[in-house]
Parts: sequence; structure tokens; C-alpha cells
Amino acid sequence: MFNLPNRIHRLLPAPMLCALLSACAGSGEITQLDRDTYMVTAQSRLGNSAGAAAGVRQADAYCKERGKRMQMTGADTSDGVIGVWPSKSVVMFKCVA
Repeated sequence: MFNLPNRIHRLLPAPMLCALLSACAGSGEITQLDRDTYMVTAQSRLGNSAGAAAGVRQADAYCKERGKRMQMTGADTSDGVIGVWPSKSVVMFKCVA
């Protein structure tokens, strides 16, 4: 009925692709700008949105660790060349109750 080894073979590239793509975007340290305002920088070789998304995820996790929710107050990105030069993103946020 099912050719299980064939199905597994087709699914194997998916985890490898996920690992490869997650290594292409990353975020840096969170910097406190004011009493409740922070900034995080991120970069990605996959385009502006991937770097910004990595920064937003890190900001959200940072606020959740403190029992608060993240409120984005601003963002800025610089263009890169996909696969060559990474795009850079800066995300500004607050942690609110």
C-alpha cells in the first residue's frame, strides 16, 4: 500500500531546509534605550522581512520572560543582497503590562 521508505526520503530535506534557513537570520543583543524602551538589531541573508522577524521574535521573548507583552514602537531596515550581503533591521519596542 504505502511505500514508507520513499515517503521518508521525500520528508528528509524539510528538516535540513529549516535548519539552513534558520541559520540565515539572527538577532543581536537587546539594548535598553530608556526606562521601558529597548532596541534589538537583526540581520538576514534572506531579505529584510526575515531579519525584522528575527528581531521581533527576540523582542517578544524578552518581554515574555519578564511577564509582559511586547509593543513595537518602530523599525528600520537597510537593504542587502539576498544570499550575498545581509540586510540589517533595527526593532524598537517597549515591554508593557
